[in-house]
Amino acid sequence: MILSIELRGDTLHFTGMLNRDTLMLHSPFKLLNNVSGAVNFDFTALENIDTAGLAWLLQQLTRAKERGLSIALCNVPKQLLSLAEVTAVRPLLPISN
Repeated sequence: MILSIELRGDTLHFTGMLNRDTLMLHSPFKLLNNVSGAVNFDFTALENIDTAGLAWLLQQLTRAKERGLSIALCNVPKQLLSLAEVTAVRPLLPISN
């Protein structure tokens, strides 16, 4: 499975797997250059994430903050929550649900 990230309105829809094998397809990540204000990251169709995916996500959150964007993570899968707990970065994730 590949990683697809599609911008629709103010929401980035993640589909597939966010891991070390798929991240290079979205590096550098340019979709944040096309948005302003509040942006949702919707993980409804995200099937898998690993620690590399979590690190990439944290990098994008930092980049968004530098640009003055407000990010909300929606439909966060349990796997992502578990990784965030184990790595002690859960408080850094702006989860909306």
